[in-house]
Amino acid sequence: MNTTDMVILEAVCERLAQVAGVRTVRLKGPKQKVEVPLSRYVAVTVEPAGAEILAWPDVPVGRYRLLHWRAAVLDRALPGTRALEALVSVAEACRQALGSDLSLGGRAADGPASAREDGLVPMVGATRTGPLQLAEAVPGEPTALVFSGASGCWEEEPAGAAALDDELLFSSGPHLVEVGSPVRRIKDIAFNGLAGGLALDLGDGPRELRQTGVLSAASAEALAQLEMAIESFIDGHAYILTAPDGTDYPNCRMERFERLSPPLVGTHWHQPYRITYRQLVR
Repeated sequence: MNTTDMVILEAVCERLAQVAGVRTVRLKGPKQKVEVPLSRYVAVTVEPAGAEILAWPDVPVGRYRLLHWRAAVLDRALPGTRALEALVSVAEACRQALGSDLSLGGRAADGPASAREDGLVPMVGATRTGPLQLAEAVPGEPTALVFSGASGCWEEEPAGAAALDDELLFSSGPHLVEVGSPVRRIKDIAFNGLAGGLALDLGDGPRELRQTGVLSAASAEALAQLEMAIESFIDGHAYILTAPDGTDYPNCRMERFERLSPPLVGTHWHQPYRITYRQLVR
């Protein structure tokens, strides 16, 4: 637990406290027992459940911290009664309240999917929640409806942005440029009856560059427009590719633009991609 984790947990509690029907919200430690007066039900408890350090697949730049937490919605309702139905409605409203403000007022941000828990939605959202479940009954304890959740933020933002002929098409999300090995063109000539041969140096040959990253946009339409702008550079012409570290690679021809998965949706739309260039002359 660090200061950022506490800020996120407090923001989750603040959001849950605004749900109609909730009278008490308590932040508690793992396995800690919380006593709630009978007059303060329906109550909600939130407890931390560990954190992950993540990066976007195939783009090992930046550092995203995803804090897992667990919420329990409590009341003295008995199974099979209208009181339990009302408790279920309040619990669903708690999940929906978090879904309506994924960024928790700007405290959380979209990021990579969890490697620990598959059932959280939206998968790359700033805040994600799991399904609602009825906890096992414990004699003397209130009925509990529980759901897991996670909220994250970037501890280290990816530095720099790639550009193509000074067009800032890659100013959103992380991007990585990998430069292939230089190629030397050599033509070997053999002569009948003679040992050895003649090697003609034809100079430098083209080399391959690969750019991998995640495009981000505020809507599906904006993402589609960005992709079209990138694809317009597949025109057979050579351009100057500028890597995120500021290095220029002149005479690069874009050969292929690949989408590595369907778009991922959180507070924004995100598209993992790979672009292949051929640098004709160094």
